[in-house]
Amino acid sequence: MKLRFRSFFIAIFLTAGTYLNAQQAASPAYLSEEDLYNEDLSSSPVISDPFESVNRWTFKFNDYVYIKILKPVANTYQKVTPDAVEEGALNFFNNLQYPVRLAGNVLQARWQGAWVETKRFAVNSTVGIAGINRPADSMEGFELIPPEDIGQAFGAWGFSEGPYLVLPLLGPSNLRDLGGLIADRAVNPLNQPFSIIDHWSWENRLGLGVTEFIVRSPTILERYYEMKGSAIDPYSSLKNAYTQYRQGEIAK
Repeated sequence: MKLRFRSFFIAIFLTAGTYLNAQQAASPAYLSEEDLYNEDLSSSPVISDPFESVNRWTFKFNDYVYIKILKPVANTYQKVTPDAVEEGALNFFNNLQYPVRLAGNVLQARWQGAWVETKRFAVNSTVGIAGINRPADSMEGFELIPPEDIGQAFGAWGFSEGPYLVLPLLGPSNLRDLGGLIADRAVNPLNQPFSIIDHWSWENRLGLGVTEFIVRSPTILERYYEMKGSAIDPYSSLKNAYTQYRQGEIAK
């Protein structure tokens, strides 16, 4: 039982930093829904939400955690960490996500994107010292490109979004992106069961996951506030913003 609990706890932290990269807030930009989307809400697409009652409860739980726990952590991290260190740490963890971005490109037959990601990873991991610096940004043909993930690949293949979901701690998602999230973890060589590091204890995995979550916390909150806005119904605002964001990423 203890091992199962530890594995679940570790998975939450290791996944959160990766998923909410993405997904996804320094200071909230309180906008109305009309201002946020710059369009009449009556024209917004219908989103399947058969689990709305559970999703709303999870949204309230996440909102409490983000505001009461994550926000103080992010603020403290930014206060005590020099900007250069903060940027280097974020670069380091973004560099580790190369296998996910590579898989997202390959599964969509985006060979040029896969090649660029590979070149950037090679340069940043060596010249950039494990990805802490990003010298590839200034090299012709190595410039940063929009990141791809397996959830985007599923969308490009024509898989429907499925029902909207709100995951504990991880935030907005849908059935397709949940499948993509699981696949993202499977192709990441730092995660079980395909870890490239032998005999890596659960304490080390947990430590890496927590560190990544803290490093990404300012970005997580910034994206969260942008999507949430100051709508009368922030749950619906976040649902619409997330869905439109992912549709836009897939359409690129």
